[in-house]
Amino acid sequence: MAAFIYRSNLLKYLMCLIKLTGSFLVLFTMLSGCNFSVKFDQSTDLIRGKKSDAPNDALACPLNFCRGRANYTVPNFQFSKAALAVKFREIIKSEPRTTLLHSNPGLDQLIFVQRSRLFGFPDTIWVQFVDLRSESSLIIYSRSNYGYWDFGINGKRVKSWLKKLKALD
Repeated sequence: MAAFIYRSNLLKYLMCLIKLTGSFLVLFTMLSGCNFSVKFDQSTDLIRGKKSDAPNDALACPLNFCRGRANYTVPNFQFSKAALAVKFREIIKSEPRTTLLHSNPGLDQLIFVQRSRLFGFPDTIWVQFVDLRSESSLIIYSRSNYGYWDFGINGKRVKSWLKKLKALD
């Protein structure tokens, strides 16, 4: 009798596990098919702007250049601002799930969106190119469109892009 009760409870447990797994798979399938809209896509002057206090963004600036506190320092490059923009666009071409949203020639700014691999959540990335006498540099501001935490994704993205740029110099 005890063996029968044990098997019966085991079957109930397995059925519950199968239902939960099925529910998770349905939810996963539904979410991965969603196309979350981009909430932040307007030009903003990054020189005068400030980083938010939320942990879901990252700011990289040339030393002592931005008004807000930067997470990363961007080096100066030995080529023109226009050449830097061309080189940066080449780097972006190799980035997965990344598209150009806008270009603002007045601010020398490009606005990109990169979507997460699993659910397609959008992160908006502003890149503004700046002249520094005989050199050039850029400001990168990357932020999540949804949620309060990003598990360091925006910071990793900015560091990766800066590393690729430094390799070109």
